Amino acid sequence: MGFGGLYISITGLQASKQSLNTVSHNISNANNKNYVRQSAIHATNSYTTTSVGRLEIGTGVNIAEIRQIRDEFLDLKLRREISSFGYHYAKSQILEDIEAVFNEITSSGLQKVMDDFWNNWNELYKEPESLTIRGLVHESSVAFVDTVNHISTQLSNIKMNLNNEILIKVNETNDILKRIGELNHKIKLVEGENSRVKANDYRDERNALLDRLAELIPVTAYENSFGEVVVHLRGKELVSGNFISTIDIEHDNNGLAHLYFYNTNEKIDLNGLGELGGFIDARDKSVTEYMNRLDILVYTIANEINALHRTGYDLLGETDNNFFVGLDGIGNAAANIRVNPDLANFNKIAISRSGNIGDGDIAKDIYELRNKVLFGIYNPEDPFSDPDKLEMNIDDYYRDIILSLGLEREASRTIANNQDFLIKSIDEKRKSISGVSLDEEMADMIKFQHSYVANSRVINAIDEMIETIVTRVGIVGR
Repeated sequence: MGFGGLYISITGLQASKQSLNTVSHNISNANNKNYVRQSAIHATNSYTTTSVGRLEIGTGVNIAEIRQIRDEFLDLKLRREISSFGYHYAKSQILEDIEAVFNEITSSGLQKVMDDFWNNWNELYKEPESLTIRGLVHESSVAFVDTVNHISTQLSNIKMNLNNEILIKVNETNDILKRIGELNHKIKLVEGENSRVKANDYRDERNALLDRLAELIPVTAYENSFGEVVVHLRGKELVSGNFISTIDIEHDNNGLAHLYFYNTNEKIDLNGLGELGGFIDARDKSVTEYMNRLDILVYTIANEINALHRTGYDLLGETDNNFFVGLDGIGNAAANIRVNPDLANFNKIAISRSGNIGDGDIAKDIYELRNKVLFGIYNPEDPFSDPDKLEMNIDDYYRDIILSLGLEREASRTIANNQDFLIKSIDEKRKSISGVSLDEEMADMIKFQHSYVANSRVINAIDEMIETIVTRVGIVGR
């Protein structure tokens, strides 16, 4: 067997030791959710050929590579689904906040305020000269104004908070892109030409970053022949090797942030995917829509009441006075509307058509506005245009706002829940392949320990053989 056999056993010891180190590394990362199980792949060394007889003699074993046990198809599938989840989860949370602003789940929402408002006008029609009921009308009108002012302010705050959140998410996205570029460089250095070393831990970190990136924006990624990952967004390269193209931000006249590709200055359309897509659509579409619809509701109510109130006479015999002020078009009507401060003198509430003190016909007309068909179907493309066909009264229109909000939120939440279930299913499959099983690792540990001991025994046997030969040769030569 000789020295060649000794070399074979030494390579066996080294391979077993490296395999045990791999098992130990797996066990130490058993609770690391981003870790992918590794396996030492054994391969035979090249043969040597004898000069006599041209015989091939084995030279032992080596570790061909430390391979990651992963299914890249599952990674791609997970990232595709996680982008949809990120969009709908973010949007459903924002729509839930909008629902809380309208507060129609409780008995203190705008609908209750409007009910009191209309009922007090009806009571004033019955007793037009009563200062007490006039005071109630004024009080309920102030409550209506305060409520719509508050809702409009809260919606504006949500919009600006979303804008700030978009800036934070863009910064996170750019940080991830830069880190992926750094890891590409490190992996390329470790896995240089003809290197058998695999930068698997760097790959685990990079894959975790790609998963998070896919949740933020709908990227696609693949690994090139150098071990570097190439990341695309809408056909544009964001990462290629250690080249990085970050996402740029430009602000419009309202201070709202919009996304652009850094190199081309082309606006980015996330097309309803990713957390960033959810925040942008919620800010630019959902919140804006409900702000516009509230403005339309408030402006229409105020405009109709003002038109009637101007025709009436108050208890002082005066006329041509608006009930609501602060309106300058439909836009921002809910934020700017106020009750005419002159009406703090309840005598100036003008509800008499004839000028007689006991005449409350204007109050009756104002009360009947509640059931008058004043609204058409909302058009998001041209929200402040006059509708071609009127279909809804005030209550119907407000209920349609709340119903649309509830249906939109429920749709996003349902899709998010479905996506979450699908993602967990894919992730379970991925873990079944890539996750560390302590039972399997213990079995491998025992296997490689036995291999290590067996190689040690062969070395000991060869050592004893050589010692015997040398000792006996020494005796014969005396």
